[in-house]
Amino acid sequence: MKWVSLVFFSCSAGVLIGTAIQVHSRGFSATELVRTDLAQPPPGLMFQLNKPSVKSPTAQPLNSPAKPIKPFSGKNQKQSLPQTAEDLAEKAMFQKARSITVKVLSGDNWGSGIIIQRQEQVYTVITNDHVLQSGEAYRIQTPDGKIHVATRYLATQFVGKDLALLQFGSAKSDYKIGVLGNSSTLKEGDKVYAAGFPSEPQKSDSAGWKFTDGRVSLIPEKSLEDGYQLGYDNQIEKGMSGGPVLNLVGEVVAVNGMHAYPLWGDPYLFQDGSKPCEPMRELMVRSSWGIPIEKFLQSAPQFSTKMADKTPKDFSLKPPSPLLVQQPRTSNSKVFQPVGEAAKLMQKQAAAAKSCTQF
Repeated sequence: MKWVSLVFFSCSAGVLIGTAIQVHSRGFSATELVRTDLAQPPPGLMFQLNKPSVKSPTAQPLNSPAKPIKPFSGKNQKQSLPQTAEDLAEKAMFQKARSITVKVLSGDNWGSGIIIQRQEQVYTVITNDHVLQSGEAYRIQTPDGKIHVATRYLATQFVGKDLALLQFGSAKSDYKIGVLGNSSTLKEGDKVYAAGFPSEPQKSDSAGWKFTDGRVSLIPEKSLEDGYQLGYDNQIEKGMSGGPVLNLVGEVVAVNGMHAYPLWGDPYLFQDGSKPCEPMRELMVRSSWGIPIEKFLQSAPQFSTKMADKTPKDFSLKPPSPLLVQQPRTSNSKVFQPVGEAAKLMQKQAAAAKSCTQF
């Protein structure tokens, strides 16, 4: 019995000594030694995992093209989600508005403006007259960030309208030109987009730019003072005066000029001197206001370039230059808009205001 015990003790000691030598030579820590006591798969299954072989980067051909890395949008990862037709349309309107809108620097203040014409190296910009009242030296900041000296265009006078024109020169010949639409086809409830450069940074994006969507809230039968006759519920801020109001196809249908809830004065007076009834005035106060583009063209018809191309189109030829396509023109087409619940509500509110009844 003692002989058996002695043999068992000798074997156990040998195993422990061998393990200690492996630990010392391989550098295991005490923690790793404990982890080796975890259950291991049977020896027969150690090499039956059927994992695909991993190619070493050095095994790839040196002249193989690298796969492009898609940029991360960072905007709540919305780019990975399917976009609706409405999302795509709004994105297109955002890009359109941004490409034709400029910042108008007047003295120490600024407003917004719209590029509406190019003749050789001279660009014409429409804005509000009140934007230019704070200074005599004018500058235009274009979408590429460049600042150009501007002069007031005095060949056209806008009597009774809060409108003005500026011109600046630039050798750069690819600034986008706003297409003048037809605001007479708009009706209450129609969707519109408005944009510009707010004077308060916290009310704009990192580039000092703001783009809003909304609906036409009121089109009174008579024009307010200074030509304002298109009301909409887009959130307009100070500094966005002179910016564009676009319809669903990106045409300029009005010029921004007055935000809702003005802090002083009473601008809600018709041009004939009469005042709106109280229900209509309440809706006017809640609305932002723009000057329809038709009122601009009444005083400056030379900026209405109707491009009626009656020649057959040869699609085998190269497409015309984008600069020619984007020349200003007026559109007589009526933009169809489906009437949803929001549009119906706007129409009812406008109808009640026009009939001087509370909604």
